[in-house]
Amino acid sequence: MRVLFTTLSGVGHLFPMVPLAQALRDAGHTVLVAGDDEFAPAVRAAGLPATAVLPPSDLSTLLKPPTGVTFGRFDPRRAAEGSGRRCGEAAVRALPAVRRLVAEWRPDLVVSEPMELAGPAAATEAGVPWVRHHWGLFPPEGILAAATASMAAAGLPPLAEPVRTLDICPAGLQFPAEVPVTPMRYVPYHRPADVPAWLTGGAPARPRVCLTMGTMLPRRDPEVAPLWRRLLDEFLGHGHEVVIAIDPKDRSVLGELPDGVRADWVPLAVLLPTCTAVVHHGGMGSSLTAATCGVPQLIVPHFGDQFRNAGRITEVGAALTLPRATEDPAEIAAAAAGVTAAETLREVSRRLAAENALRPSPAEVAAQLAEPATTPTA
Repeated sequence: MRVLFTTLSGVGHLFPMVPLAQALRDAGHTVLVAGDDEFAPAVRAAGLPATAVLPPSDLSTLLKPPTGVTFGRFDPRRAAEGSGRRCGEAAVRALPAVRRLVAEWRPDLVVSEPMELAGPAAATEAGVPWVRHHWGLFPPEGILAAATASMAAAGLPPLAEPVRTLDICPAGLQFPAEVPVTPMRYVPYHRPADVPAWLTGGAPARPRVCLTMGTMLPRRDPEVAPLWRRLLDEFLGHGHEVVIAIDPKDRSVLGELPDGVRADWVPLAVLLPTCTAVVHHGGMGSSLTAATCGVPQLIVPHFGDQFRNAGRITEVGAALTLPRATEDPAEIAAAAAGVTAAETLREVSRRLAAENALRPSPAEVAAQLAEPATTPTA
């Protein structure tokens, strides 16, 4: 079976699909990932073959807030509709290239993340079944409707229904599904990285806390440093060991670090099982990796879907949320103490991890996708 994966040019959209793509390859199927020239190296670094056929795209532009409005200070519904409209327009631009690829490479199945719609459109035209592969929480209401409306305005026919909708979010965290879904275990994927010796040498001598801001935040938001530095000092003051998972190029956003604070690009899936808590920005990858590892979360959202992610994880009882503009030392101290000491957070986090572990593996789902039900009927 030939399987074509399509994704917008962002690791947060690609990485959740990598375990399934690898499982399909391990089962003997042929996999190809469609992207653009700039994003193809990220695909190849994941060990997957890439074809650079798409027009260049800037994910931050596609998902930007309305003109003149700062990230994080806008109406979520309006922002979702705007992002959906731009993703629909991106699909219209990409469709000629994806249409040619589908006609020439002749995939048996197309797998697309929710916001990449040229793949499903080309599959619909060619009569090829397609699968929607969610990256975590279901997208906000209105975003997909706005995307498909934008495509319809350009004269494209409605998309065929996906033959499967894959859900990688634990049921205790996910929003209610509006369509039948196929559950799949979330398997954290990270770009290649060395695991330092100190992380493999047994349990830490002191309770360990991880701070991470992902890849985009340190380079995008000049307001990122003050609160994060106060949290760092708060954890150190209470005797915790702090590890900052950050690209070395971005270490300067936190200023000069105290002695003993480790700051490096450490895989979260390896680091978090050794941690008492994690402080992060609310990205879906960090959020789901923390849930998978059963670690309580303190979330400081800054832009985009981070607010929605933080709200949901806090709502189910696995996290605390701290506004990024927080300056009150008492609030900061209470948040740091709460995420490291609250047993209820730990219990819910462990339950989510257990739920995830019981879901079908990517290998099991890959076998399901190869069944005749995923191929067109005569």
